[in-house]
Amino acid sequence: MKKVVLVTGSTSGIGKQIAEDLLKEGNDVILNYGSNDKQAEQVKKEFEQKGYKFSIFKADISNEKQVKEMFSYVKKQYGKLNGLVNNAGTNVDEFVENCKLENYMKVVNTNYIGKMLCCKHAIPLLKNQDNASIVNIASRLAIRPDTECSAYCCSASAIVTLTECLALELADYSIRVNAVSPAFTPTPLSLAGWKKEEIEAMEERNPRHRLGRVTDISNAVLFLLSDKADYINGENLKVTGGDVLK
Repeated sequence: MKKVVLVTGSTSGIGKQIAEDLLKEGNDVILNYGSNDKQAEQVKKEFEQKGYKFSIFKADISNEKQVKEMFSYVKKQYGKLNGLVNNAGTNVDEFVENCKLENYMKVVNTNYIGKMLCCKHAIPLLKNQDNASIVNIASRLAIRPDTECSAYCCSASAIVTLTECLALELADYSIRVNAVSPAFTPTPLSLAGWKKEEIEAMEERNPRHRLGRVTDISNAVLFLLSDKADYINGENLKVTGGDVLK
């Protein structure tokens, strides 16, 4: 059955792959991006050339006014929403001792508050559908924190807890809420600041001896959105190749 799904942060990396895979299945997809107009235009042209039918909406998910406008657009254009994929995120690498508060809050406001706001304003549309689903993208750093990224780690942990809270709050409306926690997955955002030898070390350390691929994450998200995942609710699916076990 064709579904209407909004994917935040979907003009690059994991979000773009999720959006494209949903489009390949024939779903109606609303792409969202926050600021990079050039990148959004490139993706728009690419998807149009492939014959996909979609919408694209610019909104900073940490800004509630813009989030409300985005979901008003969805209601007006589609009249319903079957799925929300909360993928948009950012990061600033800083040790707490030297961190700038504005950088710390930027990460928290985008990675956690932004996801909460999207859930808040999606719920009225999701309530009207059978077996609606929210998938929040968290991170393996929610389970296995690291140095120089406490804002990102704490945000990821908060996303997992938010997922569990919403799974309970929305169960009576048949809205399932789950999270996906990827391991390091090479994307334009995640590759920033890493050296080649560091990336090779991560590959070797992983039990699967490779890094995650955007398709690995997309496959998990599409499963959780599907009716095949009807009895999966409030879970955090770790897509890590076993990385968090070591």
